[in-house]
Amino acid sequence: MDRVTLPFWPAPTEKYPGKLPEKADVLIVGGGIAGVSLLHHLGARKIDAVIVERVHIAFGASGRNAGFLLAGVATSYAEAVRTYGREKAREVWELTNENQDRMIEAARGQKVGHRRLGSAILAASEEERELLVESEHLLNEDGFEARWDGTRLVNPRDGEIDPAAMVAALARQAEPHRIREGVPVESIQPRRNGVIVRTADAECEAGVVILATNAYTRQLVPNVSIQPTRAQMAATAPESKTVVDLPTYSHFGYRYWRQLPSGEVLLGGWRDTSLDTELTDDAKPTPEIQDRLDGGLAALGVKAAVTHRWAGIMGFTPDGLPMAGALEGMPNVYICAGFTGHGMGFAFITAKAVAEKI
Repeated sequence: MDRVTLPFWPAPTEKYPGKLPEKADVLIVGGGIAGVSLLHHLGARKIDAVIVERVHIAFGASGRNAGFLLAGVATSYAEAVRTYGREKAREVWELTNENQDRMIEAARGQKVGHRRLGSAILAASEEERELLVESEHLLNEDGFEARWDGTRLVNPRDGEIDPAAMVAALARQAEPHRIREGVPVESIQPRRNGVIVRTADAECEAGVVILATNAYTRQLVPNVSIQPTRAQMAATAPESKTVVDLPTYSHFGYRYWRQLPSGEVLLGGWRDTSLDTELTDDAKPTPEIQDRLDGGLAALGVKAAVTHRWAGIMGFTPDGLPMAGALEGMPNVYICAGFTGHGMGFAFITAKAVAEKI
């Protein structure tokens, strides 16, 4: 089988060529959903900011994910309550619900493929079933809609999106020259009154730098605790019948799939079958996991041919929550990264919190 390694989502049509500015009040490194969200919120506060992106906007995980808009973190609500405590878990679910609302509002009516039909978490084991049943009770008690239907937990407020189109929608609203593509930052050097940012052939004096680099943060700041982690996906031609009624997670989030209104089926994950090999920043799909994705499509009853195979690099944090705010030990350097596979669900509202600290 021909394994064409192309993301399913088309890259934004707009181009933003440019070079590293000589000076900047705020320099945002990274043109994914976090970067354009930061630019949006800083602009609303009348703070001058510029994005520099090494390739093009939405090139990384923001244009290579499944387009799920889910409440909460990667684990179930029951697990989150045990990890963070009841109050913090509730806060995270509220923030991610708000993230979806505010992000779609910010798109200002542009077509971003948004639907809000809900999502389902399918129990693949008795252990997972017990956690999901418990999650339903806890969610309901804490004021969230959730329904256990006997095999899966349905979250009716969750949504789905074309992630690259969402990045493009926010970028389109930026003032001219605020986004500069093709600028690969090689180093940042904090100083008492600012930060020196360098590429191979240029230098910028920035008042503040915000790292919106997610999985690639350690390439600039090696001691940041964000683990690059590969997620592989496949997409098919339009299927003639409905095989998936809701965007679905299973196997504790390691496997996921959805079907678009036009019939294409997107399926990803299976990282749990080869955990060691997927701790990498190499965005090249592997035959081993792609074969398992083919098996997953067959199990769903998909007959349509696979048209796209690709991978994106996620940034995992030790506690599963984003890093947002001043970077310890680096004056005038902030971070908005580490979304643990849920960047579309966290980044917009997280960027707002970081912008408010600048």
